[in-house]
Amino acid sequence: MRIALTRALVSVFWLATALYALLSAIPFASQQFLEPQLVPAVAAFAAWHTWLSLAALCMTAAGLAPWLRARDRAVCAFAGCWTAVSLLTFATKGLSALEPSKLAMVVSLSALVPPAWLALLDLRRPGMDGTPAPREVGAMADFLACAAAALVVSVTHALFTLWAGAVPTAVWFVGLGRSATLHLVVFSAIFAVTSVVRGAARVGRRPDVVEAWLARTVVAALLALFMHRVVLSSLSSTGPTAVMMAGAFGATLGLVLGPRGTRAPGGVETALSGLVPLWASRSPALAGLWLVLAMGAVAGAENAISASDWNFTVAKLIALCSWLVALATAFRALGSRFRPAKSPAVGTFAPFAACVLVLGLQQLAWTGVSGAADSGTSAWTSGDASSRLIVNAMTPSAPAEAGLYAYLQRNTNIPHTVHVNPVNVEFAALHGPSAHRPHVFLFVVDSLRRDYLSPYNPAVSFTPSIGRFAGESTVFERAFTRYGATGLAVPSIWVGGLLLHKQYVTPFGPMNTLAKLLAAEEYARWMSMEHIVETIVPASAALEPLDVGVPVRNHRFCRTLQEVRARLDRLTAAGRPAFVYSLPQDVHVSTIAREGSTPIDDHDYGGFHPAYASRVGRMDACFGEFVDDLKTRGLYDESVIILTSDHGDSLGEEGRQGHAYTIFPEIIQVPLLVHLPTALWSRFSADPAATVFTTDISPTLYALLGHPPTRPSEIFGHPLFHAASAAPAARQRAAMVASSYGSVYGALLDDARRLYIIDAISLREYVYELDGSAAGRAVPVHGEDREAGQRAIRATIGEISRFYAYDPG
Repeated sequence: MRIALTRALVSVFWLATALYALLSAIPFASQQFLEPQLVPAVAAFAAWHTWLSLAALCMTAAGLAPWLRARDRAVCAFAGCWTAVSLLTFATKGLSALEPSKLAMVVSLSALVPPAWLALLDLRRPGMDGTPAPREVGAMADFLACAAAALVVSVTHALFTLWAGAVPTAVWFVGLGRSATLHLVVFSAIFAVTSVVRGAARVGRRPDVVEAWLARTVVAALLALFMHRVVLSSLSSTGPTAVMMAGAFGATLGLVLGPRGTRAPGGVETALSGLVPLWASRSPALAGLWLVLAMGAVAGAENAISASDWNFTVAKLIALCSWLVALATAFRALGSRFRPAKSPAVGTFAPFAACVLVLGLQQLAWTGVSGAADSGTSAWTSGDASSRLIVNAMTPSAPAEAGLYAYLQRNTNIPHTVHVNPVNVEFAALHGPSAHRPHVFLFVVDSLRRDYLSPYNPAVSFTPSIGRFAGESTVFERAFTRYGATGLAVPSIWVGGLLLHKQYVTPFGPMNTLAKLLAAEEYARWMSMEHIVETIVPASAALEPLDVGVPVRNHRFCRTLQEVRARLDRLTAAGRPAFVYSLPQDVHVSTIAREGSTPIDDHDYGGFHPAYASRVGRMDACFGEFVDDLKTRGLYDESVIILTSDHGDSLGEEGRQGHAYTIFPEIIQVPLLVHLPTALWSRFSADPAATVFTTDISPTLYALLGHPPTRPSEIFGHPLFHAASAAPAARQRAAMVASSYGSVYGALLDDARRLYIIDAISLREYVYELDGSAAGRAVPVHGEDREAGQRAIRATIGEISRFYAYDPG
């Protein structure tokens, strides 16, 4: 137990360190996840890492005390190196200072050394019982172990799906059968690999040792593949560096799961011995108890992350852990209970015949799970992370024109090491302040969905203030963001167009058309400053920050509006117009998860997401008070007020939560309400039913302030309003949208009546009919949509590269 706990402590601490450093090395993860400190526990781990390292070292030294007293050279060297590293970190800025760089990657790789080092040490003390003698395990025992593990895993995830209410009870039994078949297919393949490993090991002089290392190698390779295809690809880490990091993590995890010097029998069982405590291998009852505890922890972990997962990445990782634990336990528990059969036909051919039979069910299972169109089955595969992992692995890659996937990846998340000079973007010649300058209030509520606002959804009863505001404003019924997620969605609003997929081209000022307009018009700027705005908006004496000293994750609409209202007296006296900007985090997925995913009041929100809807209701009340205050002060009819969001969010559609790197309909459709001063109503008109984008906001402000914008390229926006005597500008029938954080691109086709998506991370494609609902309606992908969508995406990326003078190579 001492050895096991010590190894567990070392592995958890250093693997967490390696993962943090890896996230730091990836630009978008560093800037959009670590910098804003969205998860306080992660930020605290980095801030206190040096002291945590010392504490972990002391506990590890206590665990290794017998070997340290005996002056075991390997153990003393291990402890000495850790001590030196801990002391060295006091002379540095620590883990939290890491930025996207080669240094962060080196730190990540270095942090994998301690757990691998300790796993390679044979820590059996003199006199301790050695490893049990290797035993011959028959194919039947292996097959039964794999089958038992498959059933344990499928039942565990099925029970979680039932408990979570993801599917109706009537559908649950059908889903359980399909899930069990899927898992039996996969675990039969594992049985086949196990048989190959055992057979190959027999050619050596010490088959048990050869078998153990072959099994460790297979486990490491599979974990490296998972790391590369599931984890790193979801973080948009590709290429040789990603392969190297995946291999390093896989090798380390392979050693951690199968350390030397355990009490496990030699051979395959050794490769997963780190997942089964010694007491659990003493009897089938104790093994069952261990499985109950472990699978309960799996269900608890899935429930904890369900509201804030990164596009199912963490859920898939948890599902993989359940596979490994179930396999390890089954091999340990059943291997000692089943001896090789005397009859070769029964002992060898029978399990392989059963394996072939199960594999023959693959087509039936595949058709039943992935091909069914009913919503119950779809909800099942969304709620069952283990089935989702299998289905995603079995789904063939979506067809794409030659080289498209590689082209998308080359143009996505352009590294910091690639320098790109900013391009000077100008919409109009600016020569001093205009005669009439209204106040401008731009509220971009992070993750606000339009179907949670009464102007877009009559079923909403909790936004009466926004409903009244809509009656005095233009409500754009078909508004979209150009980017899913904040990282590029917010900068695109300030630029007024599409951007290079890089976070970020610096200095950003030459491209920031909105900042140029505000400077030329001499606006006072009251702005909530967060890490993105601090990067893209040039410093100015006219800038007066809002929410000073408040972490970005705690920016709340009501607090910000209260601070703005406290300054409104200055507007009536100063004569200088103000531009007010805020990016409230009230309904961001991380905010709701941190606050317990529960509503903040006791209202009944019917079919709406209660935690989300209650926070929208709170914002609505504060917004109503703010508008009333403007009216009381006589400022309302002198102000342009824009209420929108940078993107939407998934709230359970097909099991999806949050936005991650996806661009499904509920994410790219956004609210956009614009109130104009009375003086401008007679001069400008708008088409509320037109297809518009948040990148149209900056060109709109140019037009309203008397600077008709000229688009320097088709990748830039149009004014939302046009002169009353003029016709509205013609728009493209196909418009590209994209993820901020990964190589996932889409095309709005047929005047935004359909959405084509191609995901170069998971190699999938989708088509949705945008029928006015939040999530649209998924339809089969036809050749004409694929051709039109891929052509529009490639052409738009090409124009972005041309305009910004970037050569992806």
